[in-house]
Amino acid sequence: MKHFEDVAIVGGGPSGAFCALELAKQGIYATIFDHSYPREKPCGGGISPPIIEQFPIVETFRPLGFTFSDFRIISCAEIQVVTKRLAGGFCISRQLFDEGILNIALENGAKLVKEKVIDVTRERSGWRIKTNRELYSARILVGADGVNSIVRRNTVGAISKENLALTFGYKVTSIKQVPATIKYLGVIPGYIWVFPGKNYFNVGIGSELKYGSRLKRLLDDFIISYCPDTKVISMYAAILPSAKSSDFFSLPCAGDNWILIGDAAGHVDPVSGGGILYALWGGKLGAFAIKNKDLKSYDNAWRSAYGKKLVESCNRKEDFYDPGKSTASILLGLVNKVYTLSPT
Repeated sequence: MKHFEDVAIVGGGPSGAFCALELAKQGIYATIFDHSYPREKPCGGGISPPIIEQFPIVETFRPLGFTFSDFRIISCAEIQVVTKRLAGGFCISRQLFDEGILNIALENGAKLVKEKVIDVTRERSGWRIKTNRELYSARILVGADGVNSIVRRNTVGAISKENLALTFGYKVTSIKQVPATIKYLGVIPGYIWVFPGKNYFNVGIGSELKYGSRLKRLLDDFIISYCPDTKVISMYAAILPSAKSSDFFSLPCAGDNWILIGDAAGHVDPVSGGGILYALWGGKLGAFAIKNKDLKSYDNAWRSAYGKKLVESCNRKEDFYDPGKSTASILLGLVNKVYTLSPT
């Protein structure tokens, strides 16, 4: 059996669900294909003030998370400082956050097909979508299916290994309250994070894909030093986009009848690894392009809205993870009273 959909969104995470929500507001009811969402995602789940400011809808999820005020930064040289810049942010389970966005989209008229998309191919009138159960056709195809996007693979090609990073981490409990923390790594480019949640902590590490074999040991050593008396609830690992060169962002993310958003587009901050802001932003801009029947305009829209930020972040990535320069930056922050010394 073959079913026709006007707009098909492959992927029900924040980018796909938010795109569907924005379309529904315009009377366009997309069909989301996802067999796994909502699910826990290997991610710190940090919601920063800029995300809340840009998308006030996420404020509704604060009661499900943990609000933090102080944010600790630890340099490669073990200098510990505290910043208030992220005050008002919160951490939340990605399962709860993603489920919230998806449910709002469905309540507003979007549809969800809980089937796994295993292939997409171009047709004269649009796209053929093959799932593990059925065949569908769609006029417009939105790729919101993550770093290993099937839609991306069949349009501009898969993300190359040099533009990928790996995260590894634990969900833990602790008898001690640990503040939200970022710890710079000195031996490899990357950082360790600690994000407190409700009755748990998310402790993880991220770096370039080629350093993957070293992540567990570095994280375990950090936990022994900074997070004693913890008990591991679960373990996770995931690959995510992390542009090595700003040329990566010159690749198209739209065509006559397709667009890529979120991780599928590679729209993740190359320094921090944060992708929630750009997932929501790309979903909104993608919906606007679909509504205006000019999908190629999406490329200009995202580049104008946040593309320069991604490029700038990519260009300063090497300096950000340089042990000497990152430590100097923290010391300068102390001088300018951006940071205060943290008790060790």
